[in-house]
Amino acid sequence: MMKAEIKRLISNGEYEKARFMIGQYETDIQDDSEIYLLKSLCSIGLNDIKKAVSEAEQAVKNMPYVANAHYNLGYMYEFCGEWMKAYEQYSIAQELVDGGNLGQFNRDELDHFKNQLLNRISEELNEGTKEEFLEKKHFIDYIVVQEDVGWGVRKAMFNDIYSEIIASNYMDYSELPKMFLGIAGLPSESNYVMGIQRKDTVMETTEIQRVSEEKNYFEIVTEHESYLPIIMDKPNSLMFQLEDKQVDVSYVSPFQYVNFRIPKGRTVVNSEKAKFRVGEIVPIVHDKKRKKLVLNIFVDGLSQTVLGEDFEKVMPHTYKFFQSGMVCENAYTAGDWTFPSIASITTGQTIANHKMLHSKLLRKIDIDTPILFEYFKNAGYNTTKIGGNWRIAPNYGYARGMNRVFYQHMYEGYTADRVIAETEEQMYRMQETDQFIWMEIGELHLIADELDIAPLQSQFMVWENETLEEKINSVKQNYDPTKRKYYLKQVEYIDRRLASLYRYIEEHYKEDEIVVSLFSDHGQGYLVKQNENFLSDERTKIAFMVRGNDIEGQTQEIISACDYASIMCKLAGIKYDYAKTDAHLPMAFGGSEERKFSVTESIHVGDPYQIVLNGKDFQFYLNGKENVTSECRVPLDEYETRLTDTNGNVIQDSDKIAYYKKWCLDHVASCVIYKD
Repeated sequence: MMKAEIKRLISNGEYEKARFMIGQYETDIQDDSEIYLLKSLCSIGLNDIKKAVSEAEQAVKNMPYVANAHYNLGYMYEFCGEWMKAYEQYSIAQELVDGGNLGQFNRDELDHFKNQLLNRISEELNEGTKEEFLEKKHFIDYIVVQEDVGWGVRKAMFNDIYSEIIASNYMDYSELPKMFLGIAGLPSESNYVMGIQRKDTVMETTEIQRVSEEKNYFEIVTEHESYLPIIMDKPNSLMFQLEDKQVDVSYVSPFQYVNFRIPKGRTVVNSEKAKFRVGEIVPIVHDKKRKKLVLNIFVDGLSQTVLGEDFEKVMPHTYKFFQSGMVCENAYTAGDWTFPSIASITTGQTIANHKMLHSKLLRKIDIDTPILFEYFKNAGYNTTKIGGNWRIAPNYGYARGMNRVFYQHMYEGYTADRVIAETEEQMYRMQETDQFIWMEIGELHLIADELDIAPLQSQFMVWENETLEEKINSVKQNYDPTKRKYYLKQVEYIDRRLASLYRYIEEHYKEDEIVVSLFSDHGQGYLVKQNENFLSDERTKIAFMVRGNDIEGQTQEIISACDYASIMCKLAGIKYDYAKTDAHLPMAFGGSEERKFSVTESIHVGDPYQIVLNGKDFQFYLNGKENVTSECRVPLDEYETRLTDTNGNVIQDSDKIAYYKKWCLDHVASCVIYKD
């Protein structure tokens, strides 16, 4: 009733009274995200512009799938003359409405507002300094790209055969330089013979780098020998003017990055006949403060419950390699599917905090949230991402902090064989630099999606290949003993492929030169037996192991996926900022105390909210009874709780139940719907 009265006061223009009542409301309910919308309207009504913008920005952070929040922020930006930012927020509001969410605004009117903003931006384009002109042009380029791809909330363009984005610019954030998507190696042979150039990342592999604007002239002074990546649209020649010589070099591979090796000192590059783009310059140097190799082996969907049964038998090569490292037997995911889980792994935040969780309206990581890749690039590492997992594509923010990204949808060719081979080749080609490599193996997803299971069926007698359960969403699949058998064989296959990678590392690096991890994002629904909790260990307990200097053995310590980035930074000697994260450094890796419990959540539109706290000797479940809205808002007027030991036996301890219940409700508070 109080919130309804606040809204009435605001609609009547009684802003002081409304603000006073908001203060009273917050003494009882501190985490209602909608209140930031109301605060911003009060502040704008009282002409406190700076405060209004800050409050509106917080509303969008807390409610990124609520169209009204973006519309309101757009209005605040427009009010204070931030035309470009206003345009972006209005566009996102429109996209959310088009994607099925509600919006309390007139869409035609909003189109009119946007056109007005574009006119204002155009009028101002030629005003001010050259730097201001370039900044405005950069944002206009960003608008053009985002209008084409749907502002990143609807179109999964890196997973779309009709998105011809190779050989073109892409901009993930207005604040960052544009990227150019080149061709990685030869095009598909059939297309090559027929003279067809495919430009989608489903059928072709792309190399992506942040680049300069096209130019005929480039000059740089370097302190070390360096790789100078250059990409051109057609065959041509480049003239390199170095300190003591001049060289003409042929460029013969259109739309491919060529890493020209240049000496330290001054280098000038000219091309009279055609323009070129310059990518991310990489110094060729080793620094004693860095590791020569930090390798992240991501295996999508690898459940620790399977490895725990017989690790040495199921993955003998992996077992042998990580015997000289640390195997974490109680690591838990933050979410139950890839998109939110990877966001937690890279940001150190739970999914209720980073809010990368909608399965239809996909978004990118907030620009002001640091991610793992940026820590290593800022520390001087040569950073590379190799893989085809469409939930970790550049449009979701995963090109940030990367010198280069090699990407192709895994189902069309970027399989374990190719990813591992490309990783080995990258390690070899760039061996004179300190490398951070993130690689992705997705073959376990083939089982859930029931794709390419023929090789697995051939490994069983015909009567062992029983009929599969009816195919449903891979997250929500029921227990299926046949899929479980196929899954184990697929794990063995991945291990065989990884054997060559392990061998290469052991042959080319010393133990104190490396940090190598193998980890996962979630388990599998078809491993969860009937009558077990949805968020049981088979779905939530993940593989996690690390090899490097002075780390060895096994640990039973509770570890969260949110801890991954902090662990990798610690092992590489990089300072990690724990502020605004849910990360914790385990004692096994140098921390001062153990986690009391990990947090795994399930937030799916159309399903009730679920959360589990996993401790060493307990599991606490809180399950909502109403469905999560299309805006990923969580109704929790009704819920049930259950406290058990690790064997599933119910624990009747009212104090502990009350403590864990409050913790869960406080944790998800920014997502909860508080009724008027």
